[in-house]
Amino acid sequence: TEQGIMATPHAQRSAAELRVRLTPSFDMFPIVELIDEIESALKTPVQATVKREDEQAFAELNGANLMFCEDAGRRIQTALNKDDRILDFWARCTHYESLHPHNAVAVVTKGIEGGYVAGAGAPVRLELSRT
Repeated sequence: TEQGIMATPHAQRSAAELRVRLTPSFDMFPIVELIDEIESALKTPVQATVKREDEQAFAELNGANLMFCEDAGRRIQTALNKDDRILDFWARCTHYESLHPHNAVAVVTKGIEGGYVAGAGAPVRLELSRT
């Protein structure tokens, strides 16, 4: 553009919903570690509030890590497959489209026999499950 601003059409708001089945080898549910693991895989941490002076840096970080929902799903899948505490998982990544009349959605699973399947429907925001 004339202002030297690069357009980023895939920088819309996104959300990831997860279901995990964990090994019984821990005393407390590692929610903070799990969130950190996912944020690290996606390269862009969740920002509940951003100060105006930090907004540009946050936008640049997001702009440097553009991805489709399928890319986000694969990154989450790779990260969770490496975590020995996780027996099974289901993750849905949704990009809330601003240019199209529909959202973009990708669902990934661990793919184990008898485990979560992609068409399992809408999950609760957090499901604690020990097997």
